[in-house]
Amino acid sequence: MESWFQRIFLVAKGAALAGFLGQGAAVLADTDGQPAPGTGADRIDTEYFDVGVFTGVLNIEDFGSEWVFGVNATFNTDENFFMQLNYLQADSSLSSFEESQGKIFSGDDRTFRHFDFLVGYNVLQAEQFFSEANAMLSSLYVVAGIGDTDFGGEGSFTYTVGVGYQLALTRDLLLRVDYRDYIYKTNLIGDDKFTHNTQITTGLSYLF
Repeated sequence: MESWFQRIFLVAKGAALAGFLGQGAAVLADTDGQPAPGTGADRIDTEYFDVGVFTGVLNIEDFGSEWVFGVNATFNTDENFFMQLNYLQADSSLSSFEESQGKIFSGDDRTFRHFDFLVGYNVLQAEQFFSEANAMLSSLYVVAGIGDTDFGGEGSFTYTVGVGYQLALTRDLLLRVDYRDYIYKTNLIGDDKFTHNTQITTGLSYLF
């Protein structure tokens, strides 16, 4: 079953890349290479791409909470749906099991690396008024998708679910706060089991 999902994942990655490139060409053709008109929320509604960085805390089940850093790229298919690619990594400290029994693995295997492809839906969109003359577009969204996780010498097919909040700080700059749960099967400690590796991050993205 997992190998079947992995083949779907590879196809999805290729389709996402093709969609990114194809939609970008269509946007340039429609606008003759010129930026979309409008300001503020109007402009944000017409932007298709953003790239960003994020940092926060990742709880690696059975190992502990670690600082995580990552990058992402988002393609907005319309005002409700979007697709997102994410890459992140974190260095793990010793688990309580390892502290008593010794290291299970070392070196590069102690770095948690994760890549995923997500589909998101904007559940709620609104304008936030922090002053009478300053309205900021915000949205509450949910995401789900699939990816790969490398940790402890294992490569694991991963399911990702999450929720997030986005606020447009300026015409070009977005603030995001995200919660994610990375679910995959592992046997690093004991028998095979599904682990839930939760993450909370804050990030900034730039609109193109």
